[in-house]
Amino acid sequence: MTERLAQLEEIYNIVIQNPKEAPAETRKLFWKLVRQIKRDPKPDEQEVLKAAEIRNILFEANRGRTFSLWPVLSLLIVLGLLMLWGYVWALESPLDWYAIPSWTLIQWGNFGLRFVFVFGIIAFFYPIGRVIAGKWAGIKLEGMCRDEFYEPTVKIDYVTFLETPAWKRKWFFFFAGLWTIITSLLTWIVGMILAMDYTALIPAIVLAFFEGSVVHSGNASHTRGEMGHYNREKKIERAWKKNLEKL
Repeated sequence: MTERLAQLEEIYNIVIQNPKEAPAETRKLFWKLVRQIKRDPKPDEQEVLKAAEIRNILFEANRGRTFSLWPVLSLLIVLGLLMLWGYVWALESPLDWYAIPSWTLIQWGNFGLRFVFVFGIIAFFYPIGRVIAGKWAGIKLEGMCRDEFYEPTVKIDYVTFLETPAWKRKWFFFFAGLWTIITSLLTWIVGMILAMDYTALIPAIVLAFFEGSVVHSGNASHTRGEMGHYNREKKIERAWKKNLEKL
């Protein structure tokens, strides 16, 4: 047994007793060990399995139940299409984008309704980005769950995630974040074709600015969404490449 595996076994014995109240020091040590595993081009299979087991215990304690992927994803797609239908319906009431200062309360209300529909489209279609990225990277997906902001997301199979090369993990998160911008831009194109509507361009610009600023800052906090995860994996990739050269 490796020293790292022994440490993971100790962490497991602590966490399994009361996952929701696992000591902060224990959690901190666990994620430190996970980062070490990620930097290894050929991670130990037993370490990967034990790390994934601990992560799943902590994940369930924090996020709750994970649901079957395809039934829930199908439902989200249907809801997203309903949001798209609602958006197209709202476009039937014309808005003059060159006369915004003279909009009436009814017109502002119509704009607000359009914006809600666009936000729904982005939120409900967001998991599709992770599914596409997962298929490309070879990372299996366990199912649907909520994220820390109570929005729908896709739970990653941690064994395949840890076994995936660092550069693929990096781009997995980058595309998942980029997908929200792509969805917004595609919705904007629909709006422009049907009614010269710019509503969906607003969140596209906001998302592009936010995600671009996160990437530029190098902030690897999980609170910065997919691009925060991208920054984290990008840093890990540097050490991963150095270790790869030593093999």
